[in-house]
Amino acid sequence: MPNENQNLKTENAPALYRAVWRWHFFAGLFVAPFAVFLAVTGALYLWKPQFEEWKYRNLFNVPRPVSSGAQLSALNAQPLSPDVQLTVARTAFPKLNPSQFIPAARAGRSTEIQFGAPYGRGKTSVFVDPYTGVILGQIDDATRPMRILHDLHGTMLAGLPGEIIIELAASWAFVLIVSGFYLWWPRPSTVRGFLLPRFGAGRRALLRDLHAVPAVWLSAFTLFLLATGIQWTKVGGQWSRTLAQAVGEWQPRETSASAHRSELLGGWSPYLNSKAMAEQAATVASTAPADEHAEHRRGKKDSGVADDPDHPRISLERVMTIAIERHVTDAYAIALPQSPTGVYSILTDRNRAFTRAYLHLDQYSGAILADIRYKDFGLGAKFMTYGIIAHEGQLFGLANQILGLVTCLGLIGLAVTGVMMWWSRRPKGQLAAPNASGSLFAVSRGAIIIVVLLATLLPLMATSLVILLLIDFILGRFRSRTASL
Repeated sequence: MPNENQNLKTENAPALYRAVWRWHFFAGLFVAPFAVFLAVTGALYLWKPQFEEWKYRNLFNVPRPVSSGAQLSALNAQPLSPDVQLTVARTAFPKLNPSQFIPAARAGRSTEIQFGAPYGRGKTSVFVDPYTGVILGQIDDATRPMRILHDLHGTMLAGLPGEIIIELAASWAFVLIVSGFYLWWPRPSTVRGFLLPRFGAGRRALLRDLHAVPAVWLSAFTLFLLATGIQWTKVGGQWSRTLAQAVGEWQPRETSASAHRSELLGGWSPYLNSKAMAEQAATVASTAPADEHAEHRRGKKDSGVADDPDHPRISLERVMTIAIERHVTDAYAIALPQSPTGVYSILTDRNRAFTRAYLHLDQYSGAILADIRYKDFGLGAKFMTYGIIAHEGQLFGLANQILGLVTCLGLIGLAVTGVMMWWSRRPKGQLAAPNASGSLFAVSRGAIIIVVLLATLLPLMATSLVILLLIDFILGRFRSRTASL
């Protein structure tokens, strides 16, 4: 919002200033309720690790025995084979399809086995004591409080329409920040009223400062949250990935398990991290025995996970040995093959950006089809990788969570003070939008550059902007004709 001296001269201000003020006003009215909603749900979601560690403590942790002697401490025993653990879970849930095996990251922790779609919703997580094979319990992903909160934050539990509305509000929040900076930039430069509130300047000026000064301090963090949040969205997120791919700054195609076909005779990925790995792949392929069943497996429908008795899969224990040999750091998950041509995928913890690894193994020979690390990502993929982790408050621990919480609380304050300013000034029963000289949009080279840049990066904002400009043009022509009568 403009400072006090600017408010007194609004009617005499340049057309661009009045147009920007009008954009800021309308964008603020639209964005404010969604800003509060996203800030509240986001602030709660920041504390997912602590909440789930407390709520599911009996599932995540192996129970300690209450006696000694004949009942040896399970924590001092050797864990069961991962294949035995998987068999225990599959026996307990015979109607469910296992999709991921997540080994216990350290002593005293349980093994998690996920059933259902490997990357979709509807998962069920089963927790097994790795020392005794006892089923500790299960979690249905659909009833997980933080899963519900995540969907509430991203879609308002309204599916695609809700996701589009959230993205539209986030897109216009960029306009709100840019326009607010233009309006509030001190003329002439001064610290008080821009970086520090003026507590002795009267109630109206103080309310204005309590809105604008925190906005200045929070602007960088808010822009970061918006930029990283857009990466998840249906339209803007896909568009940003398309742009990154177009300039060669996205992640390699081979990070996806679907890029690989597990065959006894090979089917090697063109992407390998070293010449030695490529030579190893060629050697294994050339020396493998003839596989008379390969064509039969290629023709099978990609469903079902039962082992082929003629060509058994390598064991999970062998997969974990390969992970150690390839220096994959804990914690990681093993995505299980979902078809005769599927692959084993070793995927590291998504919250550890700089040690991110994707390994894909032939399910029959154990040969490495791809080994992709963080260093292999383009700039766009790297930004998304660590940006999303920081967005969720997990990049640098508790300090990240506190910083995110402060930003969320600040956004709530900005929304509330902005609405208070409008409500306290508007004549009763009127919208009291700022006046503009005939149009919401004033032509200026700088304004055009900023609008084009935002529109290029934010497709939904661009579409809605065109619609608003058309409406404003039609209303402007209507007002002109009415005034001439």
